[in-house]
This record gives sequence, structure tokens and C-alpha cells, in this order.
Amino acid sequence: MIRTTLPYDKTSKESILEFARTLLGHSLWEMHSEAKLIQSGKGGLGNAVEKYHFGYEPNSKSEPDFKDAGVELKCTPLKTASDGSMLSKERLVLNLIDYVEESTKTFNTSSFWEKNKLLLLMFYLHEEGKLSFDFIFKIIRLWNFPEADLKIIKDDWTIIHNKILAGKAHEISEGDTLYLAACTKGSRAGAEMRIQPLSKDLAPQRAYAIKSRYVNTIILDSLRHPEMFNNLFVSEKQKRKILKAQENAESVVRDISEYQESETFEQLIERKFSKFYGKTIAEIEKILGVTFGQSKSMAYNVCRAILGVKAKKIAEFEKAEIAIKTIRLEANSSLKESISFPNVNYKEIVNEMIWENSALYEMFTQRFLFILFRKPPKKNDKLVRLEKIMFWAMPTKDLLQGEVLWLDTKTKVANGNYENFIKSSENPVCHIRPKGKNAADTTEGAQGFQVKKMCYWLNRDYILDVVKKSP
Repeated sequence: MIRTTLPYDKTSKESILEFARTLLGHSLWEMHSEAKLIQSGKGGLGNAVEKYHFGYEPNSKSEPDFKDAGVELKCTPLKTASDGSMLSKERLVLNLIDYVEESTKTFNTSSFWEKNKLLLLMFYLHEEGKLSFDFIFKIIRLWNFPEADLKIIKDDWTIIHNKILAGKAHEISEGDTLYLAACTKGSRAGAEMRIQPLSKDLAPQRAYAIKSRYVNTIILDSLRHPEMFNNLFVSEKQKRKILKAQENAESVVRDISEYQESETFEQLIERKFSKFYGKTIAEIEKILGVTFGQSKSMAYNVCRAILGVKAKKIAEFEKAEIAIKTIRLEANSSLKESISFPNVNYKEIVNEMIWENSALYEMFTQRFLFILFRKPPKKNDKLVRLEKIMFWAMPTKDLLQGEVLWLDTKTKVANGNYENFIKSSENPVCHIRPKGKNAADTTEGAQGFQVKKMCYWLNRDYILDVVKKSP
């Protein structure tokens, strides 16, 4: 039932937040036993919160949920990490994109910005076996984007917008952008198609979304404000550890005045690196007054040193989940090594129903930073030269080959076949092979018995072709 008199001031963001926090530490059913499921799926709980807690009928209007206060309400799930702390379970999906309508907009008039300037985030703990109305709300807070992050989000929106204007909405990938993504949205990914301007091709229905790694920064920031959360199962020791890890991430950009005119974050990174193109590791060490050593993380250490980051992690890379990959070209420009990814999670893959929701899709749609080195004719790590860097995202057409690998692997694992995964000769983009130390390096399969660890790889020839085609 929609209330005629609201227990909060709908024109005041402070009043709305205060009332929202009455759910903190409770489930919707604890507060509203009359609540009923409005729709199945991920949006059901959020719609029920709107109707039964806030007293208004859920809608899909382009304006914020609390128009008079400029506040958009989003309920989003948490999951429990291995250390007992909370992480985002998934990306934060915002509003649907109408390609035709959005093509006429600027950032300031876009549906994304008009609706999501100020977010009321209500994080609940997703627990298997529980009904959604029994999920406990753990964090409730307001969020607007800090200036430095908003600069990157504006650039992300522009990338999405330019693809729409070019009639390439069907080629949009989550790997195109850093913080703001355009994710597939629908009852079954790829099932709903939409018209787009300047092209006869239909494009998959997509929505604006904040990437899950960025959402994690919001969750971690909430630990600094006790009034925002309730019983996050984080001990004081764990809390200190988490906050220390957060402090160990340092930003490349301390002030947005560091950007040159019309420069994006990636262009800024390329500008900083370009001064060192053609120089050996030894020369870079001398210029920067550092020693990189022989560690496997040398590329990341080179990256931190060139960008002037003294902390262990680069904050913008962490928020955007940019995957740094080292490519070592031979002196004759050949490439001996494929690029590896995490091991196949056999128990997880058999339960994945949709390619776009799979772990492999998430890996392959990351934004990548390739750091290219060239080896000297004779082995000497100090004489390896920095060739260039390149940001890259896997094209949509190549993701189709990733889907082939995923489906084949999922089917074989479900059938208990752990010996005949796709080889590099059988797929032009990716394959599966061991990365374990030896045959004794095993893990538990989907059926419960021990099997050999296997790893996802991008093919050597595929990566070399990507490098050769780059500017």
C-alpha cells in the first residue's frame, strides 16, 4: 500500500538517509512483514524496498527515485570474503541505455548523470539458501563521485557515447572503460536487442553500471564511518588490515590539474611512459634512482616508478581492475610466451548459466595494460628495453571465441572430462593448459575428486597480432 503520509521528508537527502538507516542490521521482512515479491530476479528486493519501506510505487522513470532531493536508490548485494570481510558480489547496475535517446545527449544531460548524481546505496548480505526478503542490510550510505573519479567516469561515458554515435553500439564492451561500464542487461544476456542510431545492426540491451572493483572502494571507505554499517563481521585486527591495504594504494593523479587539455587518464599514463621508450631497465633505474631487482613483478614495479607511485598499489588501477600484463618480445620481434590467467574453477564453471555472467567473461572483458619489453640478443635482464605500453580490450568478435572456450570447458567439466580441453591450435584466441608446478599440483574437481590444475591462456600468436596492429 502506498502511504499518503511519508515518515521522512522526500525533499531532504538527510531525512531520506536517516529513514533508510532504520533498515540497517535488519531484513525487509523484519521491518515490513506485509512485504511481497513484486518481481523475481535481481530487482525484486530493491523494488520491494521502494514500495514497502519508502512508500512509493517502483518505476523506470529517467529521473532519480527521490526527484525532489536528487537521490537515486540502489540495493546491491555483498558477499563474504575469505578473511570474513565484505566485498561487492557484482557490479552496481544503474539505468538502461536508450541508444537513440542517449545519442542526442551531452554528459550533463545524459540519462546516467541526470539519474545517478547522488546515490543512496543499500548493501545487503547475499546468503545462499535464504529468501531475498531475509537478507540483512549491512551498509547504508549516500555516495557521490569524488572529483578525480568523476573525471574518469566522464571519459568512460564519452567512450560509450562515441561508439553509439558511430553506429557501433553492438560493439560496446565492458573492457572499453575504467569505472563506468555498459553491461548487458536482460532476463537472458543477449536476448533483448535494441535499435541504435546510424546503423541497421541491433545492439544488445545494456545498462550503465559501476564496476565491482570500484564498488569495493565504496565498501572499504564505509569502514571509516561506523554509522554507515552494522555488524560486518570484521574484527578490529581485520579492520586495521583492510584500512592499511586501502592506504597502500596511491593515486597517480593527485589533482585533476595534472591533466593536459582534453587528456584522458590513459593518455596521461601514456605521456608519462613515453619519456622512457627505447630505454633499458638499467637506464630507467639510473634516471629514476631505483633498483627493480629480478622479481616476477618487475613490470609492475617499473610502472609504479615511472608513474611516481611509492605505495604498493596504484589506486586508479585498483578501482578500474586494470590488468597489467608483461609482453617480452624477442630481439627478432617474435613472441615465445602466451598470456596466462587464473586457474579454471571447476566447481564454479559448472554452475555458470550465462556466458556474460561467467568468471571467464569477467577476465576477458577487463581493461588491460600491456607493457612491451624487447629482450637483448643475449640474455641480460638489465638490457631489456621498454618498447611501449598499450591499453587494450578484447574486441566483441574475439569474445565469441572466449564463449566457445567457456562452453566447451563447462560441458567437459560437467561430464568429468579433465584431459581434453581446447588447445591453442583449436581456437584462434584462447586455450586451456596446465600452469601447475607438476602433475602433483592438483585441485578438487566438480565431482569432488582431485584433478590437474588448468589455466586459461590467451594465445601467443593472437597477442603478437594485437601488438603488431597497435599504433
